Amino acid sequence: MNFNYDTSNLIIFQYPRYAGGKFVINCLGLSDNMVFQRQSFAQAQIDGNFSFEDKKEHILEKIEWEDCADGWSDLRLGCTELFVADDGNDYPDVNEIMHSVYENKQHDGISDTVKYLSQQEDRHLLFPIVNHGEKTITDRYPNAKIIQWKNNAEFVHKRTKSLPSSTMGWDINWIWDTLNGGRADFMWDSNWYNTSTQTLNGIHSLYNLLNLNGWEEVKSFVEEYYYLWIEKIVTPKPDINNRLI
Repeated sequence: MNFNYDTSNLIIFQYPRYAGGKFVINCLGLSDNMVFQRQSFAQAQIDGNFSFEDKKEHILEKIEWEDCADGWSDLRLGCTELFVADDGNDYPDVNEIMHSVYENKQHDGISDTVKYLSQQEDRHLLFPIVNHGEKTITDRYPNAKIIQWKNNAEFVHKRTKSLPSSTMGWDINWIWDTLNGGRADFMWDSNWYNTSTQTLNGIHSLYNLLNLNGWEEVKSFVEEYYYLWIEKIVTPKPDINNRLI
């Protein structure tokens, strides 16, 4: 089975690093019509064994381990985990596999799970791909919807001020604020993160755009998740050596 680059089940999320894209993707992934960014979870959902309650449990467990002063592990729902099998033992060069995906090429290392998702004809399960770059890659995924971020710089600079430069591994000055040109089906405004109301309204709009079900079921948890996340991304964990015993 090959990966179908013409699929309409793929959603492109285009945002600079630390612009909160994973938070939005995870909120959308709470729907029964979209998968989380992890191959084993997506396969379990395909098999009917990964529910909204399971997704909530994962978020609540993993967010406790996040520390804004020590990088951010994306709740183990990262940019590559869906496209490469979780263990990665057969194809340790994840970058090579993802390069193939971004270049519209086939590769044996692309997970069978994501190949299956790309071959669906009824759009029962949508799946995400992340693009951190400034170039829109619509020509490689002609039928994908594109969610693009704007007004990013202020939010990203605030969020990354606790990070040591060695942890970031990239130039903090390389943050695009708003892109000009290109096609986007929806523009996410990073200023919406300033309030829970605006954030929830934005996510609700995406549920409607993508025809995702379950908004009324997930809404209260999205709000809970928002408050947990918005505090975590700016509040470093205390140094264990400085804690009172």
